Amino acid sequence: MHRFLLALILSISFSSAAYTVRAPLEIRVTSGANPYVLQLIELALSYQPRPVSLKTVAGIPTQTRAVRLLGKQSGIDVFWSVTSEEREQQALPIRIPLVKGLLGYRILFIDANRSAEFTHIKHWGQLKPLLFGLRHDWPDRAVFERNGLQVVAFHDTQKAMTMLSNRRLDVVPLDILAAEDFSARTDVMVQPHLLITYPSAVYLFVDKNNIQLHTLLESGLEQAIADGCFEWLFRSHFAKKLEQLELAARMRLTLPNPTLSAETPLSRSELWYQPGKYNDNNNTQHKSSGGPGSLVNAHARCLPVDRQASTD
Repeated sequence: MHRFLLALILSISFSSAAYTVRAPLEIRVTSGANPYVLQLIELALSYQPRPVSLKTVAGIPTQTRAVRLLGKQSGIDVFWSVTSEEREQQALPIRIPLVKGLLGYRILFIDANRSAEFTHIKHWGQLKPLLFGLRHDWPDRAVFERNGLQVVAFHDTQKAMTMLSNRRLDVVPLDILAAEDFSARTDVMVQPHLLITYPSAVYLFVDKNNIQLHTLLESGLEQAIADGCFEWLFRSHFAKKLEQLELAARMRLTLPNPTLSAETPLSRSELWYQPGKYNDNNNTQHKSSGGPGSLVNAHARCLPVDRQASTD
């Protein structure tokens, strides 16, 4: 009888433990998020055995509010944003640039009737007389301000484009990933030869007390970098667009970024995109034969759903 009870207790204990391990790890994120970032979070968390469930939370219109809601009962667990010293004091960053610094590449939207006024610009000091429009809650706004450029803060990018055509702004510098959203407008245009650049990193952030989630995300991203899956996902989303933009052919007006913390991993060249240079996380350009480190076979092995299935 005692043996039967002991066996029953052990059976229940093991069943409970198995259920705990296999229960989904729910991660709350803002609704309307970029699919690439969501897939990268799923990829990072796929290196641990628990399946992951991303739950979207609506009604978070600004980055400022998103930071405040990190870790709150009715808030979110993960937030992503361009980093700055101030932002890294508000939340705990995973210091791996999600888009390899692409948000520090800004093309210049201008009034379509004023293109001739920009043909003489050769260095960033000539930008100082111009009036730049940047969204009020972008950390990039401080980069422009602290470099002595004149900035007007706006809340809506569509309205900022109208301000260009009304000559209330001279330039709206948009990152190359967002610029396509406004390419259909006829009253504004992209200046075809100039590119403002500065070191910039989009990080994942978690609540300062959520060390466990921080560790899981950081470890997972590092593993994805090491096995080539980070690079595969990055290319699958951005390679075609980057090829079309031909950034290496533009004149680069480089700004220093005084808002970055000293812990920004600028020395890790594999983490940053460089126009005109083949910059690969895992040196996979030398592994095109289809071996373990090759991007040729990366698709199947990098999908989080496949990795989770293999760990169940």
